[in-house]
Amino acid sequence: MIDEKLMDYMYDFIKDICENIGPREAGTEQELLAGDKIEAEFKKFCDTTNQEEYMSSPHAFLGGIRYNALLVLVAIILYWLVLLNDLSMIFLSSLLEVTFLILAIILILIAVSYFILEVMKYYEVFDIFFPKRKSRNVIGIINPSGEAKRDMIFSTHHDSAFEFNTFYYLKRFGQVIINVGYVGVAVVLIGIILKVIFLFLDISLPLLFLVLGIVFACFTPIVFVYVFFHGYKPVLGAFDNLSGVAVLLGIGNYLASKKNDPSIFPQSTRVLLVSFAGEEAGLRGSKRYLRAHEDELKKNNAVVVNMDSIGSTKVIIIHDKESGIGAKHDPRVYEELYDIAKKINPSVKIAPLPFGATDGATFSKASIPCASLGSLNLVDELVPYYHTRLDTPDVVEKEALGQFLKICLEYLKRIDK
Repeated sequence: MIDEKLMDYMYDFIKDICENIGPREAGTEQELLAGDKIEAEFKKFCDTTNQEEYMSSPHAFLGGIRYNALLVLVAIILYWLVLLNDLSMIFLSSLLEVTFLILAIILILIAVSYFILEVMKYYEVFDIFFPKRKSRNVIGIINPSGEAKRDMIFSTHHDSAFEFNTFYYLKRFGQVIINVGYVGVAVVLIGIILKVIFLFLDISLPLLFLVLGIVFACFTPIVFVYVFFHGYKPVLGAFDNLSGVAVLLGIGNYLASKKNDPSIFPQSTRVLLVSFAGEEAGLRGSKRYLRAHEDELKKNNAVVVNMDSIGSTKVIIIHDKESGIGAKHDPRVYEELYDIAKKINPSVKIAPLPFGATDGATFSKASIPCASLGSLNLVDELVPYYHTRLDTPDVVEKEALGQFLKICLEYLKRIDK
């Protein structure tokens, strides 16, 4: 069904983008050039193509991490100044003591709000503090041979991520440190609130708060891990996520070659191939696409299969939910995909995405039937090339691209029938 020539075509596209365009940070010229290249390929086999431009603040998603980590550090310093006053090592007035503690609480609440709303839940709350940039989603449409009764969307993204220094240098341990950091901030906040309460109640427990101060000091190295969590040099992103784009191109290429074969070419299903910009910047592209097309998608009974990070023939993960962002995918979609995939590769798994999110979450949160699939199993392992400089074309197996292409084509056939 999928010949060597088609797999070579998909893999060569990945190499071409990496060699001739390179990393594709959201909202940069390289991201736009990649979009132009994708549309040029779409034109070879789609009935219509277009790009939809939007504005966003891509740096707001992760760019505030280091600044908010520093806010936590300042809060710890303010706490220690009050503690030194309690130990009679410096002198602060009662008003200044209360001011420092209240200010520390405010700083931590700002940091926590940023992490929860912007980084974990992908709300664009802090975007007003970051510059806006232009990006474009790329859409290709393949009309069915008969009357269109539904839309089948295959989606992915073509931007690439900043390198995560924590993952590159500390690997899985870095992931553990990040999780410890969440707990640490909560402990610091609770400790400072207790200090304020005891201060107003005129209760003095210097030993307790000295112990808490020492605990807070032990968290400061983790603060610096957050400060240097990522750099501002994007990675090549062959695995994440030119691999997904390659499969989109494979779908279009294959359907074009079977246009006169009614057993393969869709009879009543309109196929949309959509490559989003700005996924690594907090799903900016897919959210703008949904905003523009939500009513149309629901009217056309759209189903979405999103692909993100395809690399190994040994790993096929179909996500049933994306825990961090709070998205639950449609079991009618992921169970059907699983049924198809296990006939192609028995090692397929249904598993959640424990942190982060894919563009598929955008649609599932809007109650549009969707599931995401790829080769990224963050539950059991952290592959060394995830968001690091090691994400180069050699980590993508072209046979894996063929496997995912088969899954998509078989799912399309079932939807159409």
